[in-house]
Amino acid sequence: MDAPRKLIVGYDLCEDFSQISCYSYKSDEPLTICMGEGEDNDCPIPTALCVKADTRQWLFGVEAISCAQRGEGILIDHLLAKACSDEVTEIYQTKFTGVALLEKYLRKSLTLIKNYFPTEPITKLVLTVHNTDPVLVEKIYEALALLGLDKDRAVVMSHAGAYLYYTLSQDRMLWMNDVGLFDFHKEGLYYYQIRINRRTKPMMACLARADYLPELNYDMVKQINGNAAYIFENIANTVLHKQIVSTLYFTGRGFEGGWAEEVIRKLCAGRRVFLGQNLFSKGACYAAKELSGDRKPEDILLFNDDMVTTSVTVRVYCDTRFKDIPLVEAGDIWYEVNKRIEVIVEGEPELDLALSNIMTRETLRERIMLSKLPERTDRTTRLEINFSCKTKNNGIIKVTDLGFGEFFPGTGTETVYTLDI
Repeated sequence: MDAPRKLIVGYDLCEDFSQISCYSYKSDEPLTICMGEGEDNDCPIPTALCVKADTRQWLFGVEAISCAQRGEGILIDHLLAKACSDEVTEIYQTKFTGVALLEKYLRKSLTLIKNYFPTEPITKLVLTVHNTDPVLVEKIYEALALLGLDKDRAVVMSHAGAYLYYTLSQDRMLWMNDVGLFDFHKEGLYYYQIRINRRTKPMMACLARADYLPELNYDMVKQINGNAAYIFENIANTVLHKQIVSTLYFTGRGFEGGWAEEVIRKLCAGRRVFLGQNLFSKGACYAAKELSGDRKPEDILLFNDDMVTTSVTVRVYCDTRFKDIPLVEAGDIWYEVNKRIEVIVEGEPELDLALSNIMTRETLRERIMLSKLPERTDRTTRLEINFSCKTKNNGIIKVTDLGFGEFFPGTGTETVYTLDI
């Protein structure tokens, strides 16, 4: 097709179906990748593999499902769960780890891109998942590394983050007010709302999420005499009550079948409404485009529910003056935070921290007295300070005694402190 300057890929990876989008510089928008040609092809790709019994050939997607239904091979699904649990699957006397199976599925599905862009290597790939559990994220990074896509070319992002990128890549008139998204997938119904603070410079786009999993799920929709439409209408009216939401998006295979058409039609009154299944893969594609260096003209900071909103610095004395060294910065993904620095102790062993919240614009200072350190004279104790996050609001500081050369060997003593951020 067209020959872009870069090959930018957005990948929505879900337990049941996945989708791929590539950025087309010809049309200046993401292009959804399908398994075949023609308007009737289903662009969502079943997240499944199958090994044929006679030839031991690996199939994926629709072909994998069809092969298994004909009884001609072994179906392998629930790939994300297998990767997280380190489950080993035996297929025709050969054992595969969950990460190996996930890598095989990603490798095979990404070959679909060659039908559209046959020669270009991937410049940037953003893979989005609903649940950014740190264990799952790390397993995905392992699978991508097996493909040769290390963290310099691949990023794992939440659905919330992909939604932010998608929304703010649309016409500005669509997000002049708040923007809502109803996502109805296998687990149940989720609602996301983007709020943009235009009083700050730069502007900040923040996202809030509400879960309605017990209230509405696939089983309710499948019931012949069910009241799924009534339940959904009540949920929608509740979350939108007194909210200035001018644009609504609906995505997820839970909306298929037409059961919610009348409710969506009512919600159209006074709003722009869009219904589609490739929002997250396209949002990931927009994110990959920006992260590759193609910046949007809009001066906006994006904050999703995986991002830290508080910057933390530690004050040190270096090059004849005091400096504030960042341990974490607002906008960092909490499960990717892992900052390490080394310091030499002089005077009272303490950490002088500054916590700056980008939302409230407030800065607080906090001192942590370091305990359990061996008694040594000044400048004979070297410490490693490691900062990570347990959640987006909870930081962990680990201080390790490294000693100082041969005369003052390190004890390796570790002390852990928690910090609300």
